[in-house]
Amino acid sequence: MGGGSDLQRLSGGENCVLGMVTGVLSKCCNYPCLVWKNTLQQGIKLNTTWTTSGGAFSPLKVYRGLPMACMNLGGTNAVQFVGTGFFQKLLAKSSNDKDAVQVGGAFLGGAASGVPCSIWELCMIQQQRFGGSTLGTPARIVQEYGAAAIGRGITTTIGREAMFTMSMLGVTPLIQEKLVESSGMEKNAALAAGSLTGALLAGVATHPLDTIKSCMQGDLGRKKYDGIVQTGRSLATEYGVVQGLFKGLFWRVALISTTFFLVNTFKQQTVPLLFPHAVQDEPEKKSSR
Repeated sequence: MGGGSDLQRLSGGENCVLGMVTGVLSKCCNYPCLVWKNTLQQGIKLNTTWTTSGGAFSPLKVYRGLPMACMNLGGTNAVQFVGTGFFQKLLAKSSNDKDAVQVGGAFLGGAASGVPCSIWELCMIQQQRFGGSTLGTPARIVQEYGAAAIGRGITTTIGREAMFTMSMLGVTPLIQEKLVESSGMEKNAALAAGSLTGALLAGVATHPLDTIKSCMQGDLGRKKYDGIVQTGRSLATEYGVVQGLFKGLFWRVALISTTFFLVNTFKQQTVPLLFPHAVQDEPEKKSSR
C-alpha cells in the first residue's frame, strides 16, 4: 500500500481513528526521547542517575505526562490524517502529479493540526516541569496566567507541524515506495531509510522553531522568554546560535525518526485490520487504470 494513497481511500472518520491509534501506540514507545529533548531545550541539565524516583532515566520521571502526550500525539495525528486525506483528495482533482499531491496534502494537513497540537503540548510541557493532573494543568494555567496563555507558541507549532507532517506522511512513505520499486529493497528496511531521511529533513529544518516553542511554553510567566524573536535572540546570545537554537537536536531526531517509522508501520498494519475495504478496493482501482 502506498503511504499517501492509504489516507485518500479512507473516509474522514476512518482517518481520524487511524491517526489516533497510530499516534498513541507510537508515543507509548518513544516518549522518553520527548522528555529528554524538552528538558535540554529549556536549559535544564539531565540528571543521568538511574533511580526509581528521580533522575533522567527514572521510569516515574520519563513517563510523567504520558497521558497528555498520548492525547497530544493521538489527537494531533488524528487531525493530521484527516487533514492530509482531505487535502490530498482536493489536490488530486486539479493535479495528476501523484507525488506532489501526496507531499502537498501532508504539508497542508500538518499546518491544520498546529493549533490543537500547540495547546496539548503546552499542557504536556507544564506537566513535565511542574507535575499536576491531566485536567488540573490547563485549569492551573488559565488561573495563573489567563486564558490567552493557552495560545502561547501556536505560530511556531503551525510552522513546525506543517514540515513535520509533510515529512511523515508525504516524504517518508514516498521514499519507501521509490526504494522498493527501484531497488527491490525490503519494505521495512526501505521504511527505516525513509524515516531517517524524513526525520533529518523535518528535524533540522524545524528545530529552531521547536526550541523557541518549548522555551516559551515552559516559561508562561515570561521571566526569561517573551515573544518568538526575543526568545530566539535570547537563546542565541546566551548559548550561541547553533548551541542555543539546536539544543536537544539529537533526541529530537531520535524522536522523529522512531515516530515516523512507528506511525507508518502501525498504519500499514492497522489499515487492513480496521478497514479491510480499503485494501480490497485497491486491486480494482489498479486494474481500472
